[in-house]
Amino acid sequence: MRSIKLKAVLLVTMALIVFSGYIGVAYACFDIPGPTPPYQADLKIRDQDETWRDGVFATWMARNMAPGDNFAFNGSFVGLKYQLPRYVNTGMVDITCNYNSWSARQPDNMARYMVITKCVYFYTCMNEQWQIDCLTGKTTKVSGGPSVPMPPNSNWQIQDADRDGRITFHDLKMRPLKSVPLISGGEARFEMSVCFHKDAGNEFQNNTFNLTMFYTLTSW
Repeated sequence: MRSIKLKAVLLVTMALIVFSGYIGVAYACFDIPGPTPPYQADLKIRDQDETWRDGVFATWMARNMAPGDNFAFNGSFVGLKYQLPRYVNTGMVDITCNYNSWSARQPDNMARYMVITKCVYFYTCMNEQWQIDCLTGKTTKVSGGPSVPMPPNSNWQIQDADRDGRITFHDLKMRPLKSVPLISGGEARFEMSVCFHKDAGNEFQNNTFNLTMFYTLTSW
């Protein structure tokens, strides 16, 4: 199994009390009982300021985040790629997350207020670039080629799993994204924005929220 780790820091200020926490993409994993070498995939990862490797750090950083504040994380991203000898092999990536809290006894409670306001996945196939909006499951062609978009795919959409009216990291943990395309030889890119919900209460003061996201190449 190939494990690749990265994490990023989110510093949250609430009622003049500083939170420190982590919001990040943390693991890209190769875990397929598939072909033996020379066809074994080697999943790599990078971000906006580190090149392809087995681990990158401090991908998304935000400071002084109060309830209701939004962080677009413009320019911050995670890239994924793997390479097989054959040119086009459509792999599938599952995306999920986990988290803990430095002081909160129930980190799920804080995760329910970490709202995902943008979650976009880009990938390239046969010189065509596609965008998946993971808040709707809708695919849009960005450039190239005659292909037409596929219908919205619920497997590529973060569902409101806890039915609280928000799309949060708690929902992504409960209901992972499944079988998102990743083409051998092409780079995929994952971007997101986050809002600390305005209704977050004082019970989160002095907490540290540590988020880990997992990208697992499940097939090719």
